[in-house]
Formats: sequence, C-alpha cells, structure tokens
Amino acid sequence: MMMNRKFRIALIAGVIAVFCVIHTCWFLSLPNYKNNKKRIALQVDTDFSYKSIYLSEASFGNDMTNLCRFTLKKPKQLKNFVPFSQLNKKKKDDIETFYNTDWGDHEDDDSFDSVNEELSSLRSSPKTRYIHHNISNDMSYELYIYNEEMNVGYYVVLIF
Repeated sequence: MMMNRKFRIALIAGVIAVFCVIHTCWFLSLPNYKNNKKRIALQVDTDFSYKSIYLSEASFGNDMTNLCRFTLKKPKQLKNFVPFSQLNKKKKDDIETFYNTDWGDHEDDDSFDSVNEELSSLRSSPKTRYIHHNISNDMSYELYIYNEEMNVGYYVVLIF
C-alpha cells in the first residue's frame, strides 16, 4: 500500500515536470515581435541599420503596433520580397490600410511628417517590394517593405 502511494506521487510529479518542460519549450519558441532587429534579420540577409519609429504602449491583451525603419549598409535586391502586383487581395488590402494610416496623429508630429513623406514615396514607386505574413488571425500581420533604389525599408507588426 505504501509502495503504491509513493509510485502515484512519483508518477504525478513526473507528469507535472514533463508538462512544465513542454510548456516552457513552447513558450520559448514563440516569436518575439518586440525584437525589431531580430525580426528584420529574418528577412534581410545582409548588414543593416534600423531605428524604431513607433512602439505602441501596452494595452489590453497582446495588442501591439510597431513601426521600424531600416536601411542596408550596401543596397541590394532582397530575396522573397515581391512587387505589390504579385500579392493576393487580402495582403494588398492590409498594405493599403497601412499606407493610409496617418502616423502624424502621434505626439511628435514633426518627426512623423518625414515618415509619412517617405512612406508615400515607397507607395508610389514601382521598385518597392513587400513581404507580408499573417500572424495569428486575419487582422494580425507582419509587413516588410523595401525599395532598393531608395535603400529604405520598413518593418511593421500589427497584432490585434
């Protein structure tokens, strides 16, 4: 009887330990969308510099909006980036919604004027290329924008 009880306790402790290890591994494998440099490096296979333009404040749930500008040390055509015309309708709609966002609504309007102008130039250039990834639902996505001629790119993450 005593042996049976010790076995049950050991079995329960083992199951709990395995559960904790699996949960920790799963949690550590989740992407960290707040690490802009790491996220950009996943798509940009060369040296680059970057600057965070807008980081949303913590809000309800995991909602997050980040905007980051990057430039390559040596401009080049990036792999996996495609022209706007090659994207499906949903991705085009997301990109249009992003471009229609007025980043000047934020506190430091002067600095966002140049961002809005640059985004307008990227939008109108046929040389601009994109990568769009859905994250967890239809409304959440990662967007990479790059124009080799201008040597300007943006990384955007929107999580709702």
